[in-house]
Amino acid sequence: MRVVLSFICAAHMLSLVWCETSDTDGTHHGDFVRFGHAPDRVMDKCSVQVQYNCSAACRIRVEVVISTPTRTEVIVYRRTWTNHKRLGKPRSRKFFLVFPPAVLYRRDYFVRRPLETCDVVLRAWMVHLFEDETGGSHAKGYNHSLVRTSMSLRTLPLSERPAYPQTRSVSWGAWLMWQLTKDTLRKCPHESDIVDILTFPFASTGERFGIIHTFSSFKNRDLERRRTLAIKQPSVTLSVWLYLLSWCGQSVCGIVKHVNEHRIYASPLIMLSDTGDIVVQLQVVNGEERAFTAHAALPLQTWIRLDIFFQVSEAKLKITKILPGERTVETIHFFNFHQPVQFNDTSGYFVIGGCSYMQGFHGYVGPIRYYRLGSENVTNPLSPVRTLKELDRLHRHCEEIRQVTEQYLQALRLNRDTSRDVCESYYGGLRRKFGHRECTQTWSWDQQRRFNLTLRLLEEHQELITGPGNSSRHLLHLGQMIFQDVVKTISNAEKSDGSLDLMSTIIEQLEVSFCWGHQHSSLLLSTLHLAGLGIPVDLEQGHVYSLIGGVSDDRLALMHLGYKHMQGLDGFPEDQNTAYGYYANIGKQTSIDRNKVQDSWQTLTEQVHLNNNDELQTQTGELGDVVQYLKHQADRGDIESQKNLARMHLWGSNGVEKDIQSAVMWYARSALQMVDPTAMYDYAILLLKGTGVKKNQTLGFELLDKAANMGSVEALNGLGWYYSTIVKDKRKAFQYFELAAQNGSRDGLFNVGVYHLNGDNPDQPDRNETAAFHYFLHAAQLGHVDGAVQSALFLSTGVVQGVQRDQDKAVLLLKQASEINGHLGFMVKDALQTYQRGSWDEALVKYAMLAETGLGVAQHNAAHLCEVLGHSSACQWRYHNYSTYNHIPQEAGLLRMGDYYSEKADMLNAMEMYSTAALYGSAQGLFNLAMLIEEGYEVPEIVLDQMGLLDANDVSRSAVVADLLSRCSEFEEGDVTPCSLVLWKMELIRAWRDLTHNSVQLLLAYGIFVTLTVFVIAVLLRTLLACYAAVCLSTSQSSERHGQPELSGQERTDSPLETSTENQQQNYQPTVARNQLSVQETSDLIITVTGDTAESTSPLEYTGTHSSKKPGPLSPSTVIAPPSRPHLWDPRMMCHAGVSHKQLPHQLRGPHSWCHWTTLSGQLLSSASPGDSDSSFNLGQ
Repeated sequence: MRVVLSFICAAHMLSLVWCETSDTDGTHHGDFVRFGHAPDRVMDKCSVQVQYNCSAACRIRVEVVISTPTRTEVIVYRRTWTNHKRLGKPRSRKFFLVFPPAVLYRRDYFVRRPLETCDVVLRAWMVHLFEDETGGSHAKGYNHSLVRTSMSLRTLPLSERPAYPQTRSVSWGAWLMWQLTKDTLRKCPHESDIVDILTFPFASTGERFGIIHTFSSFKNRDLERRRTLAIKQPSVTLSVWLYLLSWCGQSVCGIVKHVNEHRIYASPLIMLSDTGDIVVQLQVVNGEERAFTAHAALPLQTWIRLDIFFQVSEAKLKITKILPGERTVETIHFFNFHQPVQFNDTSGYFVIGGCSYMQGFHGYVGPIRYYRLGSENVTNPLSPVRTLKELDRLHRHCEEIRQVTEQYLQALRLNRDTSRDVCESYYGGLRRKFGHRECTQTWSWDQQRRFNLTLRLLEEHQELITGPGNSSRHLLHLGQMIFQDVVKTISNAEKSDGSLDLMSTIIEQLEVSFCWGHQHSSLLLSTLHLAGLGIPVDLEQGHVYSLIGGVSDDRLALMHLGYKHMQGLDGFPEDQNTAYGYYANIGKQTSIDRNKVQDSWQTLTEQVHLNNNDELQTQTGELGDVVQYLKHQADRGDIESQKNLARMHLWGSNGVEKDIQSAVMWYARSALQMVDPTAMYDYAILLLKGTGVKKNQTLGFELLDKAANMGSVEALNGLGWYYSTIVKDKRKAFQYFELAAQNGSRDGLFNVGVYHLNGDNPDQPDRNETAAFHYFLHAAQLGHVDGAVQSALFLSTGVVQGVQRDQDKAVLLLKQASEINGHLGFMVKDALQTYQRGSWDEALVKYAMLAETGLGVAQHNAAHLCEVLGHSSACQWRYHNYSTYNHIPQEAGLLRMGDYYSEKADMLNAMEMYSTAALYGSAQGLFNLAMLIEEGYEVPEIVLDQMGLLDANDVSRSAVVADLLSRCSEFEEGDVTPCSLVLWKMELIRAWRDLTHNSVQLLLAYGIFVTLTVFVIAVLLRTLLACYAAVCLSTSQSSERHGQPELSGQERTDSPLETSTENQQQNYQPTVARNQLSVQETSDLIITVTGDTAESTSPLEYTGTHSSKKPGPLSPSTVIAPPSRPHLWDPRMMCHAGVSHKQLPHQLRGPHSWCHWTTLSGQLLSSASPGDSDSSFNLGQ
């Protein structure tokens, strides 16, 4: 019995275990789900019946899942319900399946992108609710459900599907557009993981400036998925070409740097050490930074390629050197970090060269190719081959020239006689007198032949190069002298025989000059080769000289490179990132240069056009009428004249030489009158900074305080600077800065931005880079150089919150800032003075150099001189064309290029040029555009849109012409102008047309015309008869005079016959005068009636006087010119035309005549940029 009971208990326990197992599986009560009725293919409005049984509260879900060639398991339909009643009993539910139209129909107007389906699955499953609440089967989906079922549905190919049933009306225009575009094949844009970061050499000066590049996510989902997965399992390859001119001057210099959005270095960081080794730093997944050093000792003046491979936790560096003779040497370095490297190239930005955190190396960066998803096979050839090889040749040539020069100087020092001022021993004197001198030259005969010009120049200028001081400075001065002589020679080379041989010698001299350190010579060589001045155009050779000037940190060469990359001119690839690298350098130098007021090599960049006589008259210098008049007024106590003289002497403007002492004197005289707040502020700056005068902070503060109380906004900023740097009261300083900024002070705006950037705002002590950026940008738009540099940095990186990356805007800001550089202004002034001396050919060479930097006024003047001199290179079209690319194009360039395209029958480009000139306020542009439209040429829609004109289909052509002419007349000055005359002619034609529509009015018009004709004929006959009578009388009197013998020894006035003749002439003169007046009135009447002028002009010949700008109030640093007037005859012109006093008419003689009362004009013109102040208070200066 005990055994039986044990067996029963064991069976019962096993039964309980089996029940739990069965219940856990969920099928012991007969749970199921299946399709009772379902379609076998995909079709619209089909029904399906689902049969199911739930042993407990359950949830049932039905889905339609499709697969396409690009995606799998895409759910296009889903239906879910729950069951709490009639548990354990089978139930069913019937409903309609709804498929998306893209699966059912073919491509048409309503279904633009149908889906090509590979598989369509209808599936259903069940899960108990208590499992759903505990995160069970429902959370895991179909594959982990309690019970499930599925079936496949057939689908039709795209070509066999039916059309979408049209249930709504479609507009005719939309339907037509669909019919025209439905057969267009859509192509995805080509996207590759291979990125050419740099395709043209970049000149790295070894400073904190470089190329900034960013990467975005892939548009291709597959590539983006691979990139995302590789962030912590990277597979990346980077190939970089380098050319080193020197090793790093400090411990490490940057080659390639990756800075993430948190402003810390990310992977990779590639650096050059002071011993020529390569240092690579990476960041691993745990956030630590690891680095390794490849002891390579990279050679100088050799092209080297670095290929860096990152594969998960391993790094490989392959170094390839190109030695002379096209030999290559490869070395490979391996390193294992033992942890996966973290690599996310979309975070932050990459820098090639230097940046604000680390300076770059000195040399060139060649082509850079980046494999974002990695590659074992790297293809990155050295290109452009000729340019890079020529760079290597010239640098080696310069190195040899410097060696020969040093050997020559060493020989001079050893064999030079002892100075008489130094005591010498007796035996030393005998040795010097009778001893044999040692020849210390070490160069070979081949070197003497190759460097014959160098040795000859050294021999001719021995006294200069052996003088006291540094020899390198003497060589720089000698290079400058060679440059000046060459410029004069070039100006006459075209007119001389054998110009090619002469130009070859000139090129050799300029190469010696820039090898000795004068880098303007390299820019001149670049200009000659790019523009073809005297030699054939050679773009690649021009590129070489441009890069040599840029790597030497020459300001004009940097502007030249930045401008060419900005616009993509002369074979330079358009690359805003590279342009930023150059402009950031010159922008920072401009910021530093503006604080060096006493530098005699700096002046204001004045916008003086050579074809504008009013502007030229303001550049006559100390002896000119302008300065003499100002001195006269200043001596009499006129404050405005004193301020203008002070600014001229301080900045060397208006042809005046820099004289700081004179500037301080005039500033003091104008300020100490305590009347003008601007004068007081200017003098206070000099006192506080000690510029040309001893520092006097007490008087400077008093002047600032009083000027601020009198309403000077800049004085408020000056007080802020005083409290910030001298008193060290940041709260009070910020209050003054903020008050100045609110009133429009650009220095105040910049200083408030500095406070926000550094977190020095007492009310908001945290750093606010976004607010700082907006203050910097506002200051830059008002002409602040430091504001432009800072805002351009934020725009180029795009890492500041709320600031979107805009490299184009950053480059434009820096270009505008660099064009006010003082050294550039000095060169502009030198070119202008050369022109004023009458050396027009020499001035052309200088203006052409400046035009290559992108300076608009230099391009205008170079084109003007090319046109006046008739240069064989036709450089006028080159520089007129260049001037149209500027952010503010030159009006003359736009008009001349419009004329050029008109002559070539390219009316589309001609209209574009004229319309652009019209948008900038050119009356002649409006006039020319109106004449082209009147001649029947079709106007592009973009031109009509720019000009704000209605569509030609809606308005008549004459109405468009009238609208343009009316705008033109608004820009012109004077009552009778070309535009107003043409507009009056159109009004007359329209009035005549309206008049002749009625027969009565036509008869009246004919009557008026006949009457006027008769009147004109009568007046003409009367005039002719009077003239005939006068001529007859004059003939008779002349015959009587010839019949009388001349009386010798007596004056004619003593003769009675002379007295009688004079009486007759007095009676005759009023008649002739009346006849002349009658002829004049008749001709005026004819011109008035007919509307014709004596000289016919073509539609595009515009001779009116216009002004696109109205004179404004006198700014602190601007002397305004009087508005231009029509060119009418002025009797005062005879006073200065070399006419003797006896030859002048009686109106111009005597103490009360025009010539006696002609005085100097007190109205001046200063071409300096508006808003230029004498100095400024910026934090950090």
